[in-house]
Amino acid sequence: MKNILRLFTLTVAIVLTSCDAQKTATQTESSTAASTQVSTGDQKNILFIAVDDLKPLLSNYGNSQMKTPNFDRLAKMGVTLTNAHVQYAVCGPSRASVMTGTKPDRTKVWDLQTDFRQSAPSLISMPEYLIQQGYETTAVGKIYHKGSSAEGHDGKSWSIPHTLPDDYDPKYGEPAFSYYQDPANKAKYDELIEEARKKGMKQNGKQRNYAFKKFKPSTESADVPDTAYQDGLYTVEALEKLDALENGSKPWFLGVGYQKPHLPFVAPQKYWDLYNRDDIEVAEFQKLSEGTPKFAFHSFGELRAYSDIDNSLREGDPLPIAKQKELIHGYMACISYIDAQIGKLLDDLDRRGITDDTVIVLWGDHGFHLGDHTEWCKHSNFEQATHIPFMFAGPGVAKNKKNDAPVNLVDLFPTVFELAGVPQSSQTDGKSLVPVLDNDPQTSLEMDYAYHQYQRGPRMGYGVRTNRYRYTEWHGNDYRSYDTYKEDNIVGRELYDYEADPLETKNLVNDPAYREVVAQHKAKLKSHLQSPPNR
Repeated sequence: MKNILRLFTLTVAIVLTSCDAQKTATQTESSTAASTQVSTGDQKNILFIAVDDLKPLLSNYGNSQMKTPNFDRLAKMGVTLTNAHVQYAVCGPSRASVMTGTKPDRTKVWDLQTDFRQSAPSLISMPEYLIQQGYETTAVGKIYHKGSSAEGHDGKSWSIPHTLPDDYDPKYGEPAFSYYQDPANKAKYDELIEEARKKGMKQNGKQRNYAFKKFKPSTESADVPDTAYQDGLYTVEALEKLDALENGSKPWFLGVGYQKPHLPFVAPQKYWDLYNRDDIEVAEFQKLSEGTPKFAFHSFGELRAYSDIDNSLREGDPLPIAKQKELIHGYMACISYIDAQIGKLLDDLDRRGITDDTVIVLWGDHGFHLGDHTEWCKHSNFEQATHIPFMFAGPGVAKNKKNDAPVNLVDLFPTVFELAGVPQSSQTDGKSLVPVLDNDPQTSLEMDYAYHQYQRGPRMGYGVRTNRYRYTEWHGNDYRSYDTYKEDNIVGRELYDYEADPLETKNLVNDPAYREVVAQHKAKLKSHLQSPPNR
């Protein structure tokens, strides 16, 4: 009954919003920030799949140990971009960047608290722009970072409200702290909550914080169905939203944001069973890179916050091998769990007969360290943190192709707009990738590098990634790209050669043999930093 009521509510919302298309086309106060030309052509529907903390540890990216048949299925339907990078390797800045189509130094979001609506109020979101173009827009799950988005998960982005479903099967109930379904873990939390009460903590928030600090496992493998965890519910909700959207009269944008494989690594037992832990290999290189500034590394505080991780570990300290294997196993299981959800979405498009006429894009908001350089999580300018899966399918996209051109996540919406028949927004800094999504393997892009940045205290590290190299400069004194570029403000530099040293074991920036390479990449980075918006 609850699902029927939700579907009825969604359908009513679509009918109401469809009554006044002119109003939705002009509703934003910031329309001067983007083109206001409304397309009258054949606009395509858009399925937008965001996956949290997903590195390209996928079978279609050449990782044969992975059980990800639906990523393979999507890859056969379209183009897999194998050298794609985020602009900032942590959720809040990365998502603010892609959702506005602008660089992090334009959103002024460099942390997990800042809302771009406050830091850069002249910007609009790209779903908001699509509303201007006559689209119905809605989403489920994590599209923006929850801690740094406006009310309603950035309510201006959605003509139909965004949702985070929580109607769990009563047999299993709500996961403890939104994560844990194992009965033993839930019983432990109940004990700790009671302990907090006995200590005089009367507020629920204080009780929860007390329990969470005492017991916060980094993994769980409960024998439960997909819908016992959040992402399974997100899929159910997404299909209900799709019912309502298909019953409407407008082209639609449906965002589906999955939270795994973000920590903690919790997934139904059947996905853990796909992998034998004894066969799992840990990272080959588990040292700090030779010659790299120590501030380029971090001590994975996100992981150390879990109660089964030694909180005294710091940069250069590897985790015990058994714990590494457990974590990698959990990360792989979570990916296979998400793979199954993607399969359900694709099955539903097929059932409706709309697959070939729907623009599909799938992306990760950043990569993830799994022990390389003794690093875990994201939060760096290294390959494992910036490199993401980035896939397109649908009308105008070649089938079963790969392209290794260096591209940026900020290129997503310009590409989707061209594929969907939507006029380009004048706001976006990215470029359309349609030239490398067709059947011509000789096509290249004008920009031959991806770019990224990450902050360490008063230092901001800016980097460019070409097909073979990565060059990074660390600028001090809270420098940003809109400030004057000064050589004497550079406090560290890095160069890595991925043909000679794919594991980034040595910083080559001072190697005489690479002097010309450094000069070439420095020129690219300097040009990028000094370029005006929309370039």
